[in-house]
Amino acid sequence: MKNLLLTQFDLHHRLYMNVLDGYSDEETNKRLQGHPQINHVKYLAGHLLNSQYGLASMAGMHPEIKWNDLFAVMGQSKAKDNFPYPTIEEIKAEWNGLYQPLRECLKKLTPDGLAQKPVAPFDEVASSCGELWAFINHHMAYHIGQIALLRKGFGKSPMSYE
Repeated sequence: MKNLLLTQFDLHHRLYMNVLDGYSDEETNKRLQGHPQINHVKYLAGHLLNSQYGLASMAGMHPEIKWNDLFAVMGQSKAKDNFPYPTIEEIKAEWNGLYQPLRECLKKLTPDGLAQKPVAPFDEVASSCGELWAFINHHMAYHIGQIALLRKGFGKSPMSYE
C-alpha cells in the first residue's frame, strides 16, 4: 500500500508544479471572470500546501506551518479578494522545500504506523494514518484538477503530465 501512496505523492508533486506553470503572480490572485464563487489559483495552491503540512504532521515531521490562517484546511479558511497573499513563487518554493524531507518520512512509515489512528482534527476524515494519506492524495488530485480547469478558463494551455 505504501508504495502506491508514494507513487501518487510523487505524481502530485509533478502535477502541482505543472499546473501552476505559466501563471503570473497577478493572475493567481484573480477569480475567473463572471464566477466569483470559484476560488482563485493562489488560494488553491496555498490550500494544497497546507494539506502537505497535514501529511507531514501525520508522517512525524514538525514543519513550520506558514500562512495557516490564509490556507487552513477543513473549511477553516476561504479565498480573499484584493488581499496581500504571499507570492505564488513563495508558495511553490515552500512546497518544493517540503517535498523531499516529507517523502523521506513517508518512506519510513511502517505498517503499524499507517494503522495508527490519526491525531485530531484528521481523525474526523480517516480512522488510520494510511486512510488519511489516501484521503489527502485524493484531495490533492481534486484541487490540482480545479487549477487545471482554471487554466483553460484563463486561456492557458492544458496542464502537462510530463
